[in-house]
Amino acid sequence: MVDKIHTTDYHLPEGLRVYAIGDIHGHLDLLDKLHEQISFDLIENPPESVHIIYLGDFVDRGPDSNGVLNRLIERKNRGDGVAKTFILGNHDQGMLDFINNPESANGSIWLDWGGLETLKSYGITFENDLPLPAEKEQASLALREKIPPEQMEFLTSLTPAVEIGDYFFAHAGIDPTKPIQKQDLQDLYFIREPFLSWPNALSHMIIHGHTK
Repeated sequence: MVDKIHTTDYHLPEGLRVYAIGDIHGHLDLLDKLHEQISFDLIENPPESVHIIYLGDFVDRGPDSNGVLNRLIERKNRGDGVAKTFILGNHDQGMLDFINNPESANGSIWLDWGGLETLKSYGITFENDLPLPAEKEQASLALREKIPPEQMEFLTSLTPAVEIGDYFFAHAGIDPTKPIQKQDLQDLYFIREPFLSWPNALSHMIIHGHTK
């Protein structure tokens, strides 16, 4: 840890520009607008190299989680010379848990996080808009059948975090009482406190989403 109250002495590798995109939450239209803005910026102010970090929570709440995942896969597979890192968010993990085991800790509450909107984007709906408890297994099976293999591969390949120079990118943040190299996965995609109110400078500038 850095033994200072405040510091701005954090650096990226020379010539590298990094863009960080926070929680997309199923809003394909807004994701497309961000990509357009990044493209305009690159044309007006071209750097030596570029890295786009997507900070997780790609699904839930918004109307088109299915479309967002397809767009991100398309971007990932582009041979455009732009480095890209896709980070795991708690909503992405919740979706995986719901598919694999709807009775697991995250899977059992995923629908309350905005998972219903994600199901709708795959054409999965319920008579009363909300599934009965007995229908959760049915909904899990339906999503497992409808989600394309490339989307499952994408979700299971999401990385917990990435370190670039003196910057550390994670979905939720870090446990400030532990070194960067010894963070728990659960904290990287779920933590709020004590991270958000930590008064001292850290070894890295932490770039995160998760909390407004």
